[in-house]
Amino acid sequence: MTYSIVSFDPRNRFIGIGTVSGSIAVGSRVPWAKYPYGGVATQAYTNPSHGPRILELLSKGESAENALSISLKEDPFPEKRQIAVASWKYGLAAYSGSEIPLERGEYIGTYSVCIGNLLTNKTIPMIVCEYFENKVHEINTSRTYAEILLEALMKGHELGGDKRGDQTLALLVVGETEYSPYYDKLIDIRVDLDPDPFEKAWKILDKL
Repeated sequence: MTYSIVSFDPRNRFIGIGTVSGSIAVGSRVPWAKYPYGGVATQAYTNPSHGPRILELLSKGESAENALSISLKEDPFPEKRQIAVASWKYGLAAYSGSEIPLERGEYIGTYSVCIGNLLTNKTIPMIVCEYFENKVHEINTSRTYAEILLEALMKGHELGGDKRGDQTLALLVVGETEYSPYYDKLIDIRVDLDPDPFEKAWKILDKL
């Protein structure tokens, strides 16, 4: 179905999410982020309410693990969900329900969390996260952050990505803006049902 990375930049305090899928419109329901609290990816049989709910809990000072646990307890079907949470203030967490499609996996690094399901290769979350972890200290702008997220996701794509084929992609980077605290989006790119969503995402990013 989908593989995602949720991450943060410890130096610039950006928060970034990248997601790739064979499903349509993942950018509308998988990635959620709120500066300065954190980011969430909610996928598999997606319950999009986990995104804003977990961010609300983070804003109240809950750790990533506690926020994830509380939100899952409120869900009647947690076994169908896969969720990643990352915050430079409140930590990292991941959850994969027992009924989400195989192959599935999750990986927690120092600055990122990666999750995936219906994968051609269950090591994709680890490979994506490791690439990001090795590049995170090169981030100096929201643009370079988005580039590194896209490069990391491409590592998963090169391993086969979603079993149905990678057709949809979303990148979201938030941070402090001139309109803070009411608007925090620095980059918000979405590509839907494209035979090469990576190529299209690079073209969009090049125009920013």
